[in-house]
Amino acid sequence: MYKKRSFLIIAVILMLAIIAGLSFVFSFTPKYPVITLDKGWTISYRNEHYLNTNLEHLGSQIDTTFSKGDILALTMTQPLFDIGAPFPYLMFKTQFCAYEVYLDDTLIKKEYTEDTSGSAFIGIGFHSVRLPQDYAGKKLSIIMYITENDSRADILSPLLGNYDDIYRILLNSVLFPGFTSIFLILFGLVFLIISLLFYVRTTGVSSQVVCSILSSVTGLWMINAYDVIDFYVSTPFATFLEYSAMYLILPLMYLLVYILHKRQSNSVTIFLGFSSFIFAGLFIALHLFNRVHIHHFRMPFYAMCLLGLVLLIVYDIRDIKAKSKNPSTRIQMLGLTVLALSFTVYGIIGMLSVIVDYRQSYVLNFLVPAGSLFFVITQLLHHFIFMTRTFAQRQEYASLTQIAYIDNLTDIPNRVSCDKRLLELNQSEDDFCILSLDLNGLKEVNDNSGHPAGDNLLKSFATCLKDVFEGTGEYFRVGGDEFLVLFTNIEKELLDSMLMTLDSKLLALDETDPEANHSVSYGYAYRSETEDRDTHSVVMLADKRMYEYKRKFYSHLMKRD
Repeated sequence: MYKKRSFLIIAVILMLAIIAGLSFVFSFTPKYPVITLDKGWTISYRNEHYLNTNLEHLGSQIDTTFSKGDILALTMTQPLFDIGAPFPYLMFKTQFCAYEVYLDDTLIKKEYTEDTSGSAFIGIGFHSVRLPQDYAGKKLSIIMYITENDSRADILSPLLGNYDDIYRILLNSVLFPGFTSIFLILFGLVFLIISLLFYVRTTGVSSQVVCSILSSVTGLWMINAYDVIDFYVSTPFATFLEYSAMYLILPLMYLLVYILHKRQSNSVTIFLGFSSFIFAGLFIALHLFNRVHIHHFRMPFYAMCLLGLVLLIVYDIRDIKAKSKNPSTRIQMLGLTVLALSFTVYGIIGMLSVIVDYRQSYVLNFLVPAGSLFFVITQLLHHFIFMTRTFAQRQEYASLTQIAYIDNLTDIPNRVSCDKRLLELNQSEDDFCILSLDLNGLKEVNDNSGHPAGDNLLKSFATCLKDVFEGTGEYFRVGGDEFLVLFTNIEKELLDSMLMTLDSKLLALDETDPEANHSVSYGYAYRSETEDRDTHSVVMLADKRMYEYKRKFYSHLMKRD
């Protein structure tokens, strides 16, 4: 537990260091003045005029929300002044509206105005307007055509400056969310591939697969919600991706909770998970078929999120009371809870409408990305624990396999391995050869010099077998002093030569260790020599020839004595 806590602390410190490093490396000072056009606007709305208005407090002077078909005319009281920029631009953010931009009475840009009468989806995002070189001294006007009901009345103030300066200011304002979103997408994809590879070979990685998808979907939501790609994709598409990803996050969270608590009663989780998934699919489908635009489902989605948060807290309390000993479950639930809480705070601040844009809140700019990174950290810690446990299990399995199939004394395959191989040979149609070997005098060595000396004799003989038959045959210890060597393709002449080599090695051992008799009796037989052509018949014939050899060996010793 201490190691896990240390890992989390180090990871959090590293995350803070990365944030500080990003802020330092990408710190930026504009070359030219960048003006925030927030005050001094005259607003014309529903035949009413509002003088000297601050756009970001517009909702306090007129309706809190706009309706479809409303037209909002914004005119600067004072003319624009020259900022000396080579590429003067105006950048502003709109919510579900088409717009026209005028200098005095000259139209310099319009966008989506052809969609105001229909049901086209425009979305939320930034727009850039190139100003002519003679913009100084002219009055700026922006006409907005509202295309959705319940659109927010407060407007983020336009920026006037050199294009490169404004572009970098906007990107720097979302530096942490931007890098975090890209990291989440890439991490999720890579982690998903790794998890799927393990899923083929190992059970118990389904939670990692879900976490990988959840990370990528969260990154996809963040990269659109924080306007990171507004300058690269169209506003309608970016907004659609933002809401689609947001709706899919909830069922993925339910699925992860279910996987982590499979052994518990999960009927409520299953019901809510399926419901949220069906609703998400329905929301997306209705938008794609242009029946109802996707952002109109925010409120029912927030209600489902509230139920999900309550359920998540219930599971956390249940885990604490049960004193769950599964560290992976506790770690993943911790990461998921932190992520859910960060989304909750984000949603509450958004619903309260206390600010116009997340860039105006350090909490919003930091909270969800930090919660997402913490979630990733917990997944990496879980993966580390999972890999450690899997490695230990494989080591244990390898040890059991060693015990089951390898002879502990001689470190060569045992009788179980031999029987398995004989069964395979029996099922083939090819010819093969079996060599039966039996050590001479092992009992006398055990009786006269002790079992350690007998063990040394067996080990030294096994070493000779390896040296002679490695790469040509498969050798096994099938009994106390009995060995078999299997050949799938060997000529009689070559086998006789190898047996002579074996005898020579054993004679050499006699000279280095004269206390033991290093000799072996052997006999071999081919499948083609037997009538039944099965391994049993071949082994029996090889054993018969081995025992004939052994009788001759002992007869020779008796005559010599």
